[in-house]
Amino acid sequence: MRAYVLSIGTELVHGRLTDTNATYLAQELLQAGIELLHVIQTGDDLPRLVNVLRAAAMDADLVICTGGVGPTADDLTREAIAALIGETPEIDPELLAGIQAFFASRGMTMPAQNGKQAWLIPSAIALDNPVGTAPGWLARHDGVTIVAMPGVPREMFRMWREQALPRILTDLPPRAVSAITFKTIGIGESAAELEVADLVAIQNPTVSTYAKDDGVQVRVSALAPTMDVADRMRIETAHEVERRLGRYIYGSDDESLPGALLSMLASSGLTLSIAEHGSGGRFGTLLQSSPNASLALLGAVSFPSNPNELPPDATNLANVAIARFGMASVGLGIVVRTQPDERLVHHGTVDVAIQGVLRQSQEFALRGGFEDVQRRASLSAADLLFRALKP
Repeated sequence: MRAYVLSIGTELVHGRLTDTNATYLAQELLQAGIELLHVIQTGDDLPRLVNVLRAAAMDADLVICTGGVGPTADDLTREAIAALIGETPEIDPELLAGIQAFFASRGMTMPAQNGKQAWLIPSAIALDNPVGTAPGWLARHDGVTIVAMPGVPREMFRMWREQALPRILTDLPPRAVSAITFKTIGIGESAAELEVADLVAIQNPTVSTYAKDDGVQVRVSALAPTMDVADRMRIETAHEVERRLGRYIYGSDDESLPGALLSMLASSGLTLSIAEHGSGGRFGTLLQSSPNASLALLGAVSFPSNPNELPPDATNLANVAIARFGMASVGLGIVVRTQPDERLVHHGTVDVAIQGVLRQSQEFALRGGFEDVQRRASLSAADLLFRALKP
């Protein structure tokens, strides 16, 4: 099965919103074994939208639309699908009653314009929306399945998983997908891919690398007629990936970088305190983004850089952190030293030092915009702490 994703809304075309829905659907289609041909953004213009739908339906078996199913005059996805198929939408009494009940549950009367959200055409079935007022559509026309869902991510994600995807899967031959995503720190994407280059060349299972804000991710995905076979294929390749990249892997799937570091500290019976200079407190903020931060983190402090003063020593800063927060067993100091050039690209280094029962230090080169320099400084600290803690 081949698919198009149409992200509908002038606010997307004008760059006022980021299209997170398309990213989510691309990942979901890959997991389902459906080939995604194109992702297209189009504005709220009925003739143009009909033309885009027609072109997508001529090239794909599945067309997924997000956005344009609201109650206002510029929400035109239903009208476009109806025009493509050649049918006239009519209000469905059951859908209308559901929308009215949604408003009533909030002590409100449904505005008349929301009545268009109860439209339905003969070729479509409604997709329930338990967290919003806009039902979706799943229409079938000339061998093509067309899905329309809300543009609000929390509504779309749930509708896709509970309503649309199960119906689409009935059109696919029996298959199962088994996948795992390894998360790494301390290695770049090109270096990681080089380590598994021969595995990347294999079509099934697939091995793919992705550069993310929290490091490089390596995904292993196997497609087979049954889950038992898919699991066996995935496990064999995943073990090989783990053998080659194990020293960089801090977790898999939903495990987060701060969660992994805090778990390693806690399992070793260690507590951590942090002092940062010139990094915007990014590493302390990263660890505190975990709900389990209090398991091992005693505290973090951050100082802004001052171009008129010499920056402190990272080792001294780590010892300051130990003393400041109740004598933590491990102190980590971060000192960023960069200067911007005429293009405001910052060049320099970040010194990271670990003191206490663990002792390590390293200088990392930095180059980039100011915010990216701070982000990279945080990742450098995470890398050094991970290596200090890893058995």
